[in-house]
Amino acid sequence: MFQNHARNTVRYFLLIAFSLVFLFFSNDFGMIDVQKTAIVMAAGIDREDDSFIVTSQIAIPQSSKQGKAAETVQIVSRGKTVASAFEEINAKTGWYPKLVFCNLIILGQKTAEYNVFDALDFFLRDEYLSDNCYVVTCEGLAKDLLNTTALVDPSGSIAIQKVLSSHAERVGTVLPTTLREFAIGYFSESKSGFLPIVKTEPQQEQIGSSGSSSGGSQNGSPQEGSSGGNSQQGGSSGGSGQGGQTQQQNDKPVFSAGETALFLDGKRVGTLTKEETFAFGVVTNKLRLAAYSVEQAEKTCTLTIKRNQPKIRFTVAENERAYLKIEVTLSAGILDYSKALDLTEISDVGDVPEGIFAMAEKKLAAQIHRVFEKTQKTGCDLFGVKERLEKYEKRHFYAIQDTALQGAIVEVNVRFRNIR
Repeated sequence: MFQNHARNTVRYFLLIAFSLVFLFFSNDFGMIDVQKTAIVMAAGIDREDDSFIVTSQIAIPQSSKQGKAAETVQIVSRGKTVASAFEEINAKTGWYPKLVFCNLIILGQKTAEYNVFDALDFFLRDEYLSDNCYVVTCEGLAKDLLNTTALVDPSGSIAIQKVLSSHAERVGTVLPTTLREFAIGYFSESKSGFLPIVKTEPQQEQIGSSGSSSGGSQNGSPQEGSSGGNSQQGGSSGGSGQGGQTQQQNDKPVFSAGETALFLDGKRVGTLTKEETFAFGVVTNKLRLAAYSVEQAEKTCTLTIKRNQPKIRFTVAENERAYLKIEVTLSAGILDYSKALDLTEISDVGDVPEGIFAMAEKKLAAQIHRVFEKTQKTGCDLFGVKERLEKYEKRHFYAIQDTALQGAIVEVNVRFRNIR
């Protein structure tokens, strides 16, 4: 019996080995030929009349012997549809575009004037593209953003994704949106959504006029030295080279995405400021360690918000007007103060100066009110009034669905409580 069991074990191993050999020689399990494939990391969509201009940021792998990271190039193609524009990449370069690693879609300003899903429906249909890729918009051309060499990363798309990180969402500075989330809002009853507005900003701000004048004198000194003998000219070229390299480094911009664009039926209809973006995030997101500043008698106090607890209650009154009650409770402590405090006050983050919480509640409530007023003015239903109407007050839906948002009454209650 033991011999039969051993004989069967050998047969099983031979059968498994034969199966693996058969699969190896009958299927293509090899790696993708990167020399023939364009790995698209990001795509920018601009419009010109009835044509789409697609800027694809493509990763170019480097040899391991060179010891360099993958470089990127931007290829611009044009077509009547986004798909035909991507096909132009293959016609121009011989590379076949792959969207598996595409994590960012940028919509240009002109694209946002039309229904953006004229372009985005291609990405929704693509079975290889992840619907968790970020979607953003900008004020100018998407092509210019992808062509920007930022300070934090040579690749513009990677630098933008760092700004849209989950940490930025937790602290309330950005409201990142994925393709899936944006599509859900577009195809919902409200047909509304929002996208971060990506902008470039200088990495260094001007500090008075003295800084710029001293910088000018430093840049001028090598030129004065170059008019002398050979030794002076050699020294000046080294100094100018080092100064030029530093100046080139300082000229690289950084990205910001604090403002938010509002969309209705796929078209951009409004904008939230940085403060309003934070206020909307307080109502809709879970914040952790977010900073919020309040001014009091020419003094500024920055609070650290440990956590927030938002609640939205929706009802329809007897006069068939929608009623929205927004309640937000925030646990916060002191993070910094513009004036020096006593040692006993510095040692305890829960020792918040008197009156700060009251002013913070008043300020944040006013900002939430402004956000709701913009939704009523633009028709972008960020707070989901129509969806709540259909879900909770179905009997009133058909009667007031067209006027529910504009006629809605909102009540905002904000309460700051000490972390102690």
